[in-house]
Amino acid sequence: MAGHDDGESNYDDDDLDDLPSDALIELENNAIQFTQAQRVKAAPSSDYGDDFEDEDLDDAVVIDESRSTPAIVPTLRQTVPGPAIQHEQFRQQRYGMANNSNLANRQRYNPPPKFNESSRLPTEPIVQHADKVEQGTGEQAAGSDVLSLQRQVEELLRERNALKEDLNAKAGEIAIVRSKQEKTVKEYEREMAVLRKLNEDKLAKQQKSLEAARIAEKNAATERDFIKQDLAEESERVRRLNRQKAAEKKDGPSVVTTPKKKKTFSHRDGFDDDEIEILSPSKISPSKFQKRNIGSPSKPGKRKRKAAESPAGALEVIQIDEPSAVVPDQKATVLDEAIIASLQIQDDRFDFIGTMLDHRIDSNHLRTLEELGKHSLPSAPKESFQSIILGRIPELGVKKSSKDLPIDFCELLVSIWKSCLEEKYYKPIYLFMDMLSFALELKTSLIAPHIIDSLVPVTQLTADLMVIPRFQRWPIKEFENDIDVGVCMSILYLAAQGCTSCPEHITRFWKLFRYDFILMLLSTNQQQADFEVMLQLLSTSVFRDSFGAIHVDVPQDGQISWILDRFSYILYEVPSLPMSNDKFNLVVLSKMRIQILQLLTSMTRSPFASKAVAIHPLVIGRLVSLISDELDLLYDYQPRHEESARIISLAVRLLYHLVTRYDNMIDMQKKLAVIPGGSQKHLLCLSRLSFSEDNLVLESGIGADVAQCAMDMLDMSITPEEGEAVQSAFTSP
Repeated sequence: MAGHDDGESNYDDDDLDDLPSDALIELENNAIQFTQAQRVKAAPSSDYGDDFEDEDLDDAVVIDESRSTPAIVPTLRQTVPGPAIQHEQFRQQRYGMANNSNLANRQRYNPPPKFNESSRLPTEPIVQHADKVEQGTGEQAAGSDVLSLQRQVEELLRERNALKEDLNAKAGEIAIVRSKQEKTVKEYEREMAVLRKLNEDKLAKQQKSLEAARIAEKNAATERDFIKQDLAEESERVRRLNRQKAAEKKDGPSVVTTPKKKKTFSHRDGFDDDEIEILSPSKISPSKFQKRNIGSPSKPGKRKRKAAESPAGALEVIQIDEPSAVVPDQKATVLDEAIIASLQIQDDRFDFIGTMLDHRIDSNHLRTLEELGKHSLPSAPKESFQSIILGRIPELGVKKSSKDLPIDFCELLVSIWKSCLEEKYYKPIYLFMDMLSFALELKTSLIAPHIIDSLVPVTQLTADLMVIPRFQRWPIKEFENDIDVGVCMSILYLAAQGCTSCPEHITRFWKLFRYDFILMLLSTNQQQADFEVMLQLLSTSVFRDSFGAIHVDVPQDGQISWILDRFSYILYEVPSLPMSNDKFNLVVLSKMRIQILQLLTSMTRSPFASKAVAIHPLVIGRLVSLISDELDLLYDYQPRHEESARIISLAVRLLYHLVTRYDNMIDMQKKLAVIPGGSQKHLLCLSRLSFSEDNLVLESGIGADVAQCAMDMLDMSITPEEGEAVQSAFTSP
């Protein structure tokens, strides 16, 4: 038996066998009680549960929340054995197995302490009761520990889930902030690129302007030098002429001149008149003979002449005296020219009357005046129109200026025309219209401004007889042969052309024009020729603050909006022929569209009309649709290829002007929404034009500046990233 080793007691088998069974049971119960007491004792907890170290987390028990019973409870219950099992385990732990052959080498323990009488263990029944009590207490303590741990684990799980949610929220916020930051950076880069491009364009324009100014300055300096040189030369020439005239005036009195001749003879002999004796000396008195002037010497050899009497001096005198002798002839010439001019004025007056009286509608008709002899007013059937005109001709232009004769004659024709209209006698109206049209063609600017007050109303009333039924699609046959709307429109157009030279006259013309007449003529139910003349007529109504008819009771904004709506319809649709379901011929339609685009282009000269076109809800969308449709026809290479190319050029230039000048007033997406696929058509047609080649066959008719205009509009409507994508799509093989 070994002794003590480092304060530890070792016991042999005999000592252990001598121990009573009660002592072993008591030791076992005490060991269990001490163990349970240590397990019940818990460390102080914080607000967030127990503080676990890394080692504690390694031994932590995971609770399955999906199960109704914690997974740790059965395990803990299994770890609390009964008394018999505990006793057997204690014996095995203490003594080992019975067949262990190394019992002699096991560690020795000190003998158990001795107990006095008062500390002796109770009898066996009492020990068994205490064992049961201790066992129940241990189970309760273990259950409370499990519940406490479960609550702590649940709190930790909830805290973990909350932290996860908070982490996800923070991550989402970070992602949103990052995306916004990237978007802001891209937007800033795009704006900077646009600003750089604008600055580069502005700098290029300024450089071009500066270079042009330098060239202009250089040209002006060169021209100024030339003018100075010319002025100096001219001044020198004037001074030289003045000096020459002064010298001539100074030398004038000293010049010896030949005396004027008293009589002129047909025979010149080189002698002066006083040297020739008219009468014989024998027939005069001696005193008179003595006083006579001595003539030439009797002998030619003795005749002497002074130097001043040389022929050279006489020639100079003749040259000086010639202008004074021509003065009466100049007066006579001026008088003759005045007489001839007055006679010519009379001839012009009678030429106009003679031309009008000789007028014919065509070679198959009689003279118009003879045709008018067959007609008379229903109120005066015995007085023909021919007699009325011939009776009034002698009174025309009497005591008036010669230019009033054509005006009075045309006023006479208009008055008879108006009388026929009032009495509903339409048969001879075409004769008066043809004569007036011919007179306006002869003297447009002389006649038109003075007859529009009576001509414009009666012409519109006459055209109404055909225009209104056509507008309402009514069949008309009664006046078809007597009234020609095309001639009426031609007369109105000639009158407008004659008034364009004076703003006052053309403004008065459009004040006389009816607004409803314009709208009816712009209907697709009218004839194509009448529609085109109305477009030409509207081109003369473009003023700074108005367009079309000028009326106080009709607002200009509403009027121009309706007019634009009428004639821009043909840009978007292919209308039907009047009184038919057949569509317009494409060649005719192209001609009409070109005239409409020309009218819209002329309207851009007026600030009022140009703004009205830009803010109109339909015009820009219809222009984009027109460009897209014509591009499709252009690439299909239809027979009207040249017309399509011209339409595209005119439409793109017009659209570029409207978009760049009124960019702050135009909502492009709203304008494009009025046509199907407007945004796609806008992007596609601008892209096709921007990347078109000038040297190709299909794009040969498009203007050189159209591609640049399309590129600028494309840059305004898309971002740089979209622009790169479009460029790659059109430039990739």
